[in-house]
Amino acid sequence: MKKVVIALFALSITFFAVLQGSVWYFTQQFVDNLVIQAKPLAQISYKEIKTSLAGSATVTGVKVYLPGVDDSIYIESVQFMASDLLTLLSLDSQLQKKELPESLNLIIKGASLDLNGNLMKIFDNPDMEPTQLEIFSTLACGDIYRIGSQELDQMGYDNITSDIFLSYQFNARKKTLHYNLKNNIRDITHFNFSGDLRGVTDLNSLTNKTAQPGSITLEIIDDSYIERKNRFCANQGKHKVKDYINEHTLQVEEYLLSYGVEPEDGLLNAYKTVLETSGSITLEADLSKLTGTEEIISFEPNDIIQFVHLKLFVNGERINEISINIDKEKLVKTATDTEVELETPDQIKKKRAIIIKKYRPVSVANLKNFNGFRVKIMTHKNKQFKGTLKTDNPRIYEVVSRLRSGNISYHLPVNTIKKAEVFN
Repeated sequence: MKKVVIALFALSITFFAVLQGSVWYFTQQFVDNLVIQAKPLAQISYKEIKTSLAGSATVTGVKVYLPGVDDSIYIESVQFMASDLLTLLSLDSQLQKKELPESLNLIIKGASLDLNGNLMKIFDNPDMEPTQLEIFSTLACGDIYRIGSQELDQMGYDNITSDIFLSYQFNARKKTLHYNLKNNIRDITHFNFSGDLRGVTDLNSLTNKTAQPGSITLEIIDDSYIERKNRFCANQGKHKVKDYINEHTLQVEEYLLSYGVEPEDGLLNAYKTVLETSGSITLEADLSKLTGTEEIISFEPNDIIQFVHLKLFVNGERINEISINIDKEKLVKTATDTEVELETPDQIKKKRAIIIKKYRPVSVANLKNFNGFRVKIMTHKNKQFKGTLKTDNPRIYEVVSRLRSGNISYHLPVNTIKKAEVFN
């Protein structure tokens, strides 16, 4: 009897070892297959593979070399977590058949990019025009048009490191898929994005875009980036941090108005609150009604906001004033106008409008050419006026400023104007 027990124990150990080895071998084959498929876009190497009979596999010490830019991304670990061992073992065959397992978790820890590497140099290229979002985010930030590696270095960063968690649950009977994506960019920000998809049957539903969106939630939580950027931009613009935030918010409003977009005060105040508190923003919406609605192209922005039940929260508090008014004709005209003439200290130069969407100095004599533009005017008595310029009278210019209760006009004799700046 004793020998039988010993034999069974030995057999169990052997079976366990064989099973563990089989799982490891399967995982290695699966990972190596992915490595082969990634060539020649990326050359992937790794140090070690660890497996668990609970249905997980972890690849550590991953290096992704990008030959096109001669740079690498380093990853501490990549972990697959299936609901059970059988699902993990059948994962490769299911994916090849375009089938979706009921659930799967993917965890990427420590995906790191060196700010001094060649990849970041591509984004730092001074000949590459900044995007509208980059222009928007750097308003009132001195002469900075984009936050690149040099700017991040001055903020105290030496690399960008992310921890990514992606999970989903698939219900084949109801043809629904619930997903959750979390991206923690260390010392920068947290992104949490979750939602539902309907009409999902397999992987083809996702690649062919036949799946229909449902509810979505986007949460952005600051992790020291806003505070660092506030200090950096305040220094660039030679402001105190509080003054920079006020000026930045004002220029954001001016920037949107120049494109014919007028947001509610609640939106602007919410944006300013996030800057002041380094807080969080949460958006919730239901996109299920958008599918198959041909009339959506004729909807006004506020109709769409109501249609998708859009909700905005700042630091956990709901913001009710989220309406926006859009002058479509002005928006199209401004967006398609590629060049604008603007005075610089030495000469008139033509620059692309996307580059110069900020306040720029002009001579008082040239101010008459900017009728209808947003301006900042300083008089000889050092009084400042901001608003829309009207130059119908050659001797007295009118500046129309927006107030919450309406508009107010200031009439300024031309000979009292000391200096002026035009927003364009």
